[in-house]
Amino acid sequence: MFSQFTLLLLLPLVVIHPLHVSAKTWCVASASATDAQLQANIDWACNTEKVDCVKINPGGVCYEPNTLTSHASFVMNEYYRLHGETEEACDFNHSGQIIYANPTYRRCRYS
Repeated sequence: MFSQFTLLLLLPLVVIHPLHVSAKTWCVASASATDAQLQANIDWACNTEKVDCVKINPGGVCYEPNTLTSHASFVMNEYYRLHGETEEACDFNHSGQIIYANPTYRRCRYS
């Protein structure tokens, strides 16, 4: 199908230009997290860790949908960003999970 010359030309391209996989991650509430855990995460991060929670308040760009999972995910991700994007920064007593798909929706932008 290909001549030897063509294969020799294509081989270095694979080595020189490897596929690059994005390492961008986000921290969100785990599906197994309880409402009590999510509320505790919001309270702790918003009150003691200097996470800006204005966006999840009524009228904020991340208020809707008005659910604990949505609000906690946004706050948990903000904390995760501020604390080095480590696994530990997303643990939240086993109620957080790291994902590889951007959870941004409508005007609510996850950084």
